[in-house]
Formats: sequence, structure tokens, C-alpha cells
Amino acid sequence: MPATPPFTMLIDFDGTLVEPNVAIVLVEKFCPNGDEVAHEVDIQLHEGKITLREAWEREAALMRADRIPEMVDYTVKNVPLREGARELLNLLKEHRIPTKIVSGGLDFYIHPVLQREGLDLPVLSDAAVAGPDGQLQVLHPHGHATCRLCGICKAQAVRAESTPNGHVVFVGDGSTDQFAAEVADVVFARRRLLGYCERMGIPAFPFEGFRPVTERIRPWITGEQPLPPRRRLGLAGSPCPISSGLAAAAT
Repeated sequence: MPATPPFTMLIDFDGTLVEPNVAIVLVEKFCPNGDEVAHEVDIQLHEGKITLREAWEREAALMRADRIPEMVDYTVKNVPLREGARELLNLLKEHRIPTKIVSGGLDFYIHPVLQREGLDLPVLSDAAVAGPDGQLQVLHPHGHATCRLCGICKAQAVRAESTPNGHVVFVGDGSTDQFAAEVADVVFARRRLLGYCERMGIPAFPFEGFRPVTERIRPWITGEQPLPPRRRLGLAGSPCPISSGLAAAAT
């Protein structure tokens, strides 16, 4: 086992570490006309017609802050980890691989799920507070200084972990993970993120449950196999300033 961790692991939450997209589930259950709102916002976000910040603004305007305890209770009782997540996280902990949750979801439901599972992991996410009218208000403490495409800037989170000798491995599932995938050294992807990577020529290992992820990274941790060579990071023409900046610097 090398003295310096060979990589840092960043894992998305909704639809990745846990089975469902919790944000969508809560909108469906706790918003007026929730099913319709969740479907419409999800499609428009995926098609690039609205940003993640705009999506949260629409949804939060329909959610009462005083119902947060109900939403937390529902989430803790009904949201499972994805199959194989426990084994993956145990492996990472055993070998002291730095691991963070990087999520465009909200802190009030992420932390209780982690606490339920006994997981002490750093979390970068958006935050929810009570607005002056009692509605839910979403804050973006980990956003980009000038770009407003995303709530949390996952590309920035990835680059913050990059070192000359250590890879950054990103694991995600959705449209809001694409900029992280553009700038990560190694990507594990499912669902919409996998389709995006395939279309854009971004190398990605597919997964559904976490067992393939665990099997892939174990020999990287033990030194039995080398990590994939570092690729040229960033994507020319990306609307993400970090991604397009990296691509421009490499030319």
C-alpha cells in the first residue's frame, strides 16, 4: 500500500450513492402537483432548457420549510443505499482513500442518510433554509464565483482535489454530473451521465450496482494494477468555464 493515496474519490449522492433521486422523490411527495412538477423540471434540466439553480428555484417555491422534518423522516425511512455501496465505502475507508460526497442535492436530507448508515464523510452540497415567507430557500455555498449554470460547481470540486501525483475519480449518474466528468481523471458513470460520456468521447467505466466499481478500484489501491493514464482534461466548447479553460490550456 503506497504511503500517499493513489486517488481521491468523489461520489454523487442522488441516484448514485443512493438508489433514487431524492430531490425528485421529495418534490413528488411534498409539493402541490408534485408528480407533474418533478417530471417537467427533470426533462427541462436534462434538455438544457433550465439550469440546476433554476430547477431548484421552481421546486423550492412550492415546498414549505416547516415540512423539512417530515421530508427528513421520509427520506431516512425510504431511501436505500445503492447495492454494493457499503462494500465500496468500507474498502475506501480501510485503505484511507480520501472520499467526499459531491451533490447538487440538499444538505438536510443527505446528512441524515449518512448518519443512519454510520458514514462520516465530508459533504459538498447545496443547502436549504427557511425563506422570509416560510418557503424553502436553496443556497449555493459551493458554487462557482461567476458561473451560474450549477448550484454546486462539481468541476471546481474535482479540480480542488487534483494533485500532480494523485488521480481524482468521480462517480455519478446524471446530467448535472457532466462537468465533473469532463475534468476528472477517471469516471464511473451510469444512466444519463454514461450516455453523455459516450457521446462526448469521455472515457467512463459503466456501473449499476457498486460491485464493478469496487472490483475495478481494488487493484489500483493495492498497487496490483496501475490507474488509467491521465487523459487530456476539459472539453473544448463546454459551457463550464473550468472545463473549457482546461481544454484551451492543453492546446
